[in-house]
Amino acid sequence: MYYHEQEKPEGDVREINFRTMGFSLLCHAALGLVFLSFSFVISWLHPHETIIPIDMTVVPPWAEQDPDDPNPDPNPPPKELPKPVEKAPPAPDPIPKAEEKVDALEKIPEKPKPKEKKFTKAKLEEQKKPEKPKEKKFTKAKLEEQPKSAAQKTRKADAPDNLPPGKGTSRDKPLSAKDYEKALAAGARIGAKNELPTSEEQRCFSIIKRTFRENWTGFTWHDGLKPVVLLVRFGPGGRLAAYSISVSSGDKAVDQSVLAAARRVGTVQGLSSAFLEKHAEIRVEMNPIKD
Repeated sequence: MYYHEQEKPEGDVREINFRTMGFSLLCHAALGLVFLSFSFVISWLHPHETIIPIDMTVVPPWAEQDPDDPNPDPNPPPKELPKPVEKAPPAPDPIPKAEEKVDALEKIPEKPKPKEKKFTKAKLEEQKKPEKPKEKKFTKAKLEEQPKSAAQKTRKADAPDNLPPGKGTSRDKPLSAKDYEKALAAGARIGAKNELPTSEEQRCFSIIKRTFRENWTGFTWHDGLKPVVLLVRFGPGGRLAAYSISVSSGDKAVDQSVLAAARRVGTVQGLSSAFLEKHAEIRVEMNPIKD
C-alpha cells in the first residue's frame, strides 16, 4: 500500500492556521478591554480617598495669642520659686528648776459623789417623744442666691507643673478648658496652633504616623533616598500582627532602622475598633524630611 492510498481518519479534522490564531487573539484582547473598562467605571463611581495624617496639636487655655511672635511656645513661663525664709536661731533651753520636795505619802482627794437625778413620769414621756425636724422654707430669692454646683461652674484649666518653661504664646486662639481636655483625650498634643482631625479615620492615621515616627531613631538620612513605605497589619486593640517593607529607601541601614521602629512600637494605643475593622492593613510612609 502506498502512502497516498492510506485510509484517512473519520471525522472533519481542521488544521490550525494563522487565521484561527488571529481570531483567538482578537477575542482575548476584546475581553481584556471589557474588564479594564469595567474597573475604570468602578473606580470612577467609588473614588479612593487619600487621607493625609496631621500633627494633631491644640493651643491650651493658659496660652496668650500672639501672631507676631516669630517662635511661639504655648507652654507656660517658669514659675518664680519662693525665696527661702531665714530661720531664727533656736531659743536656749530653759534653766531647770530645783526639784521640790515631795512628801513620802500623798493624800488622794476623794471624788464628790454625783447627785442623783430625780425623774418624774411627765419628764420621762417628754424625753421619749422625738423632736420633729423643722421644715425649711425656700423663697424664689433664696433659691437664686444658692451657689451653683461644681458641674455648673465653668472651670479654668491650670497649666501643669511638669512642662518645660516657655513664652506662653501661640498663633491661634486658645481653646476652652472643656474643648482642650476633649482634644487631649482624642490624642492631641500641646502646640502653637489648633490642628484637629476632620474625621475618625484621619485621627487614627495621625496617631499611627506619630507613634512610628517617635520610635524611629538611629538612622542617617541623605539625599537620593526614597521614603520608606511600611506595610503594617493590625490585630485586636491596635497590636502589630505583621509588618514588612513595601518600598525600600535604597539604603539597607535605613530600612533596618524602620523595622526596628516597628518592633519598638508593638501596639498603637487609641485606635477605634471601627477603624481597625475597616483598615486591618495600612501603608505607613516614613520620610524624615516631610515629618
